[in-house]
Amino acid sequence: MQDQQLEIKVTRINNRYHARLINATTQEVLDEMACQLRRDVGWISREMLRWYSKLGGQSQFAEAARNRQNNSTIPVGKTWTRLQLQEEQKQ
Repeated sequence: MQDQQLEIKVTRINNRYHARLINATTQEVLDEMACQLRRDVGWISREMLRWYSKLGGQSQFAEAARNRQNNSTIPVGKTWTRLQLQEEQKQ
């Protein structure tokens, strides 16, 4: 399987920083997370890349994030997963 080209785009929406993991070739959104504080954008970006790699995604970018894992690092503010964001939209 070929190495996918990934990119992360960050946007501020409703007082949250939303980061989207995107397939750069097809512009398909693969994952999304949000955080309350700007300083947690790196954490949610790395978390999305780690899970992408863990679930079988083929990307050197994602694999590097998984190898760089630091278990002592935790977000400072509140974070939201894709599932939590989808649940909010249903309400």
